[in-house]
Amino acid sequence: VMTTAAASISQPSATPAGELIPARAVAAQAHALRAAAVLIERAGIAGLSLTIDDLITIQVPVHLADPDSRAGAVAVLAAAADGGPPRRDTRPGATRGWIFADGQAAGHAVRIFTAIEETS
Repeated sequence: VMTTAAASISQPSATPAGELIPARAVAAQAHALRAAAVLIERAGIAGLSLTIDDLITIQVPVHLADPDSRAGAVAVLAAAADGGPPRRDTRPGATRGWIFADGQAAGHAVRIFTAIEETS
């Protein structure tokens, strides 16, 4: 039995076509997620953190391993993403010293990184 209160719960606003999120954006994100899954399986590394926005961002979290092992994981992922060798961020700021690499997966740009504390 539906109560009046339950029936009056508002729904998120929809596009003119009646979609919550345009179907094209949903399909593109789903495609990127599948591409990222293939990349992660190819690299064989568990415990990664993943974000899909304008690009696929893969983080090798600090808690997974020591800094050298995490830098190695970035290199393995970069190779799986047909990317270049990992580089150290030399720009001033909070990410100085972090290791990152760029690549691609099924046409999607990929950024892989791990936080490494800069030591002077």
